[in-house]
This record gives sequence, structure tokens and C-alpha cells, in this order.
Amino acid sequence: MQRAGTGVRATLRPLRVAYTPDSDDAFNYYAWEHGRIVLDGYAPVFERGHIIALNRLANSGEADVVGVSSVCYPALARQYWILSVGSSVGRGYGPVLAARTACAPADLRGRRIAVGGMPTTGGALALMYCPGAELVEMQYDRIADAVAAGEVDAGVMIHEELLHFEQRGLKRVCDLGAAWCADTGLPLPVGLNLVHRRLGRAGARAVADACIRSLRWAQQHFDEALAFAGRFGRGCARQHVAMFSNEDTACLPGDVRAALRVMFDRVADLRIGPPCEHYEIIDP
Repeated sequence: MQRAGTGVRATLRPLRVAYTPDSDDAFNYYAWEHGRIVLDGYAPVFERGHIIALNRLANSGEADVVGVSSVCYPALARQYWILSVGSSVGRGYGPVLAARTACAPADLRGRRIAVGGMPTTGGALALMYCPGAELVEMQYDRIADAVAAGEVDAGVMIHEELLHFEQRGLKRVCDLGAAWCADTGLPLPVGLNLVHRRLGRAGARAVADACIRSLRWAQQHFDEALAFAGRFGRGCARQHVAMFSNEDTACLPGDVRAALRVMFDRVADLRIGPPCEHYEIIDP
């Protein structure tokens, strides 16, 4: 990059940003990814991957900014800080447990429940609210078909599958997000946006600022950003964005921060992650 009139070449620091191919994340990052806003001093490279791939990417420490399942954070706390911008939160809703026939969670003891990998938020909720079930890992967008075909007894629906599973004739057993909210009195932190500690606090705050500016730009130019997000929404982008890209995404309110403490404690209790005594949230 040549600065006019100076003859000095500015060095831009590469920034690897990874997010899920879901309409809410695509909406959040549209402005930044497409140059509607910029982060001075950095050359961002954006990539998309399913949540299991992103959880693994974060574990490798290779991404500078990455979206992960909230239950994965305790294992990542030494490498990453939590960004206050970019989280997905369910208030009275979240991953849904579905089956071919109507039943209760207690009826699934000893039965096979498909989850989109472990540790994931949906998988952790299945452990909490369906004790004694056998969890079977598979790619999330195969789960509804696997349940319908009788390969498993039930499955945890996430992402856009939340809005499509009933079209396959499946029955809602339990909204696991609603179960969490009733149990804890707190919203469900589904996914978190992380920033690597190697950027330093000043760099991390600059990233948080870019994230909030990108989200606010999308909200102010809703139709343009939604058109991009719609490429990933399978016909329900508007509803999915409303559910998971909102004011909770913008600032991680106090009750969501309190819910993180409860979630991290339960991760340790379930032995799907280490204890997380201390964590830091980076605000813009």
C-alpha cells in the first residue's frame, strides 16, 4: 500500500478472521468483509467454516478472530479473550431437541441423540437436560435427515435447521435454550466471538470497534447486508438474523456475562472442559 506523496510503504498486519457460514454471522461481518468499514493497520482475510471446524481452528491458535461454541471457551482462555461484539444469544430459545414422534426428554434415556459435535453448546445442553442418553456426533446439517430416517432416535437442531426441521415431519421434544433459561433464569450464550491475545489489548479493542462498526453499518443498511446474509440462510435469513444478530450481539449485556460464568462452571462439572476461573471480555 503506497501512501500518496510520502514514498513510504505502510505495513499492514495480516488478520485472520473466521466465522460460520450462517446468515447472522454473514450479516455481522458484511460491512467489514466488503470494505464498507476498515480497520486501520490491518489486512483482514475472511474465511468461513462450520462450527466444529472453527472450534478446532481456535484450538490451534491460528485464527486472530474466530467464532466458537461458548462451551469451548474454557479450553481456549489462555489463548483468546472474549469480544463483547459478535456473540449469539438465545433469550427463551436455542438449540431444539427433535424426534420422529412426540416424547419427553426423559423418554430418551438410553437412546441415541445426534449432536453437531462435542464440545458444542447443543451437545452440552443435551448432556444437561437428557441425562443417560447416548450422544452421536455428526455434521449438523445431516441431523434432521438422520432422525427422519431412523438412524438416531432424536437430534439437536442448530443454525437454520432450527427453522426447517418440522418440514421433515419431526416433532419438537424440547427447546434446550428455553430449558436453560428456565433452569438458570439467564439467557443462553450460544456462541462467542474471540480475539487472540497476541494482538494485545489495544489491538483487541480495535478489533472490537471494527466489529461493532460493521454490525451497526449492517443494521443501518439492512437490505444490502441481508441480501448477502441470504446466501447462507436457506430462505430464513431474516428470521435467523432477528434471532441471533441483535443488541445482545452488539454489547454482551450484563445478564449474558453472568450466564457465561454459569455455563463455564457447568462445562467443568460435565467434564467437557477445564475449569475457567478467570476470563476477560474486550469492549470497544
